[in-house]
Amino acid sequence: MKALGINGSPVKRGNVDILIKEVIRGITEHTAKKKTKAEIFYLDELKIMPCKSCGKAPPEPSLCLYHDDMDLIYPQVLSSNFFILGSPIYFDSVSAQMKLFIDRCNCFRPLSIKPDGTYHFKRQAQPLASPRKGVIILVGGVRQRFDLALSVVKGFFKWADIQFYDQILYSHEDWQRGGVKKEKQVLKQAFEIGRKMVD
Repeated sequence: MKALGINGSPVKRGNVDILIKEVIRGITEHTAKKKTKAEIFYLDELKIMPCKSCGKAPPEPSLCLYHDDMDLIYPQVLSSNFFILGSPIYFDSVSAQMKLFIDRCNCFRPLSIKPDGTYHFKRQAQPLASPRKGVIILVGGVRQRFDLALSVVKGFFKWADIQFYDQILYSHEDWQRGGVKKEKQVLKQAFEIGRKMVD
């Protein structure tokens, strides 16, 4: 079993980071005997170019015609069982880092032409891990909207054949880095989500 955290925040050790780690802790402690592996990608530290909407499917097993740090992430997305995507809310949506990642996963269903000449999105030919469950973590101020960012990440889950499991929407007025550490109930919620999603 494998848990994959995708952190779209530019702030390390901030609220998004802490909540992702709590969900993963719930997963790994609950599956200690199975030795679940866990990895977190910090998108702000990676070089990811924007999707070029090239419309071309690269020769398999490549997923994209362009090669950058997404080459590190693609195999993990295909082989992981539990996904925790976390982002701050910027202008009522996910961060630029998270949107880059999501857009570059367009290749999981490349555009293809049927024999009759019509176009369709072909499902990923490479085998996917099972089960595939996802948790969404969004952190924002009290006057920000969460619904638009939720729609973006849920759309990604559907595209990547990940079953939406649960969400944490942490709204706060605290400007201190990692202020969620004082919110015991929110931390407990994150841990319990991780623990329960592996049942």
